[in-house]
Amino acid sequence: MIRIQAVAVFWVVSLLAGLMLASGSLPAMEADSAASRQDIHLSPALMDLLRAEMREIAGGMQTISLSLATADWQSIQETSSKIRDSYIMKKKLTSVQKEELKHALPERFKHLDGAFHQRADKLADAAANRDPEAATFQYSRMIENCLNCHSLYAQSRFPGFSSEEQIQHEHH
Repeated sequence: MIRIQAVAVFWVVSLLAGLMLASGSLPAMEADSAASRQDIHLSPALMDLLRAEMREIAGGMQTISLSLATADWQSIQETSSKIRDSYIMKKKLTSVQKEELKHALPERFKHLDGAFHQRADKLADAAANRDPEAATFQYSRMIENCLNCHSLYAQSRFPGFSSEEQIQHEHH
């Protein structure tokens, strides 16, 4: 019983530390100019694909969080592998849609998205090795990627990422 409690405490502390590490990187985003912060504008069909992918990822991230806390390595490995493969750029798209993505998505977005999916792959490896420290680290870095991307490209969807100055300006 004490061992189970110790493991549970370890995971809770690890997850909280990971989230603190992830949020600690937010000030570094201040270097990104306000002009680089924009919502992504795609055709309705591509926007639907992107939203569907984000819903899948959100569900997977929740599953991974619970699986980390319970050391369910198989679930972590399977879920992170699914996230890795949910890459919108790898979807079966028409040539017109591929061209639209190529031109419509900012390079920073593409970089953050690619890094996120690479982290998912590393998380799958950590789970395969039953390495709680590496798995927690990779998960926290995935959360960091979410925070960075949403703060730059989805402020209308997540207004909490708007600066206090922007919020005050919008209310006057």
